[in-house]
Amino acid sequence: MVPSTFSRLNAARALPVVLAALLFAGCGTQAPDQSAAYMQGSAQADSAFYLHQMQQSADDSKTNWQLLAIHALLKEGKSQQAVDLFNQLPQNLNDTQRREQSLLAVEIKLAQKDVAGAQALLDKLKPADFAPHQQARYWQAQIVASQGRPSLTLLRALIAQEPLLAAKDKQKNIDATWQALSAMTPDQARTLVINADENVLQGWLDLQRVWFDTRNHPDMLKAGIADWQKRYPQNPGAKMLPTQLVNVQRFKPASTSKIALLLPLNGQAAVFGRTIQQGFEAAKKLGTQAVEVQP
Repeated sequence: MVPSTFSRLNAARALPVVLAALLFAGCGTQAPDQSAAYMQGSAQADSAFYLHQMQQSADDSKTNWQLLAIHALLKEGKSQQAVDLFNQLPQNLNDTQRREQSLLAVEIKLAQKDVAGAQALLDKLKPADFAPHQQARYWQAQIVASQGRPSLTLLRALIAQEPLLAAKDKQKNIDATWQALSAMTPDQARTLVINADENVLQGWLDLQRVWFDTRNHPDMLKAGIADWQKRYPQNPGAKMLPTQLVNVQRFKPASTSKIALLLPLNGQAAVFGRTIQQGFEAAKKLGTQAVEVQP
């Protein structure tokens, strides 16, 4: 009996130690902070998810979720809610958070239609300071701030943004680039001065010249586009033609060898229908007669 009693006493004394060890082990094992992956652009969700995560978090993690929620709210068109949440951001942001805050400030100005305010903020930013997924947003802000006015600044922003976009978004960028180019007049195009290393822009301007020179001659335009694609095979527009030019290449002129006339041949308007028919048939006969040249 003595050994059995001794064992139970030892077990009872050891139990608090074991429980304490398990408690400390549990405290040391924390769920990983998932906000970092979302901040890096490798994952995306809606504002409801981010707001829920923000309420369940603290410190830097909470601020990350808050920044993500603001961005999502802007994308969802909930600009006032985004502004309210933006104004609640803490003062002590780290560098990554501060960069995101600066982009959100621009996007909020654009959502509020304050283009001048957005441009003033953009002028203080450098795209190289941002991560690639943020750079795409920076250039998009520059594009929106241009308000569709064709200019060298707009073209450069579109060209800089293109390689940063997902495949599904590239066609929209290509079409916007061509829209800016084709909206210019030849006189505007001639005033553009570009740098020697702007190869992509040079290619686009050459395509613009092909368009100006041959747009009224479909066959020549098709041949010019094909030749341009061979000369600039690495240009994004050569790999993925603007939708307008794809339609040009597919265009086939309608045949006019036969013309159908729908004429009233009975009722009150029958007399007019017969008159038109007779005149049309007479014109056809005249068109087929040989023309005599008087000496």
